[in-house]
Amino acid sequence: MGTADAIVVDRLVKRYGDLTAVADISFSVRRGSIFGLLGRNGAGKTTTLESCIGLIAPTSGTVRVLGFDPADRRDLARLRPRMGVQLQATSLPEKATVGELLRLYGTYYGLRGNPASVASRVGLGDKLDRFAGKLSGGEQQRLALALALQHDPDVLFLDEPTSGMDVYGRHVLWREIGALRSSGKTMILTTHYIEEAEHLCDEICIVQTGKIVARDTPAALVARYGGDASIEFAARGFSVGAALAGLGRWAHDGDRYTLVARGEPGHALAKIVEYANALGVTIAALDLHRPSLEDAFLAITGERIEDPRSEAA
Repeated sequence: MGTADAIVVDRLVKRYGDLTAVADISFSVRRGSIFGLLGRNGAGKTTTLESCIGLIAPTSGTVRVLGFDPADRRDLARLRPRMGVQLQATSLPEKATVGELLRLYGTYYGLRGNPASVASRVGLGDKLDRFAGKLSGGEQQRLALALALQHDPDVLFLDEPTSGMDVYGRHVLWREIGALRSSGKTMILTTHYIEEAEHLCDEICIVQTGKIVARDTPAALVARYGGDASIEFAARGFSVGAALAGLGRWAHDGDRYTLVARGEPGHALAKIVEYANALGVTIAALDLHRPSLEDAFLAITGERIEDPRSEAA
């Protein structure tokens, strides 16, 4: 394990009878980075994360977190104070308040501080006296994150941290996760939200049927697999002259034109508009499509990540 790596997973396999949930996965996570496991439900993301936090033991392969083996009971005992975990679903006593739960969980780590500070970090500063059973699903997820980070762990494991959240709750968590990265924390998060992975992660593993099928930074995945940018527009009386021919591949059907751009599409668009103005032609129904991580995911897996037929991980 290199000194720059906080987490190393080597040839991890997890089987349940005839079902192989994780099939020979290997990756490492640099200290102070956010590493994402991106895939549809059922891809093996949660099983991989549960192997990292000691909830399940690998069938074969090894996991090391901060140099410890979470499958070893003694190592796990030493590791627990240094890691925080937010699972997809956290069962909390419904009649305990937010403040009581933060104080209770804090005693597990010898903390005696005021829970108001950590509650405020996740947007629950005004709900310290609210019963857990009265919180919305998104608020319970934010409370779970507060419980995971209040002891200031070195490593955080976040399993679908914003699943079921509204837009406000999602952005509260994104802001806090960004702040944690700035403070040097290492994080692994699983998600099936393309936007979340692209916004938060320094590096992404795309997981499909228990295997890693691609791994790189979000920008590099888009550049390699996302395809070309395109411009589509309708313009009566337009024609592609020599000045525009070198912008990329052109196609048209009547008054509708498509350019698969070579190079920066914004520059190509500016030239098209300038040329149309010179012709006295009005451009209508204009659409510029830049390749995205969603395009890359589709190209890599052959599947759309939001496919409703997917099953739970």
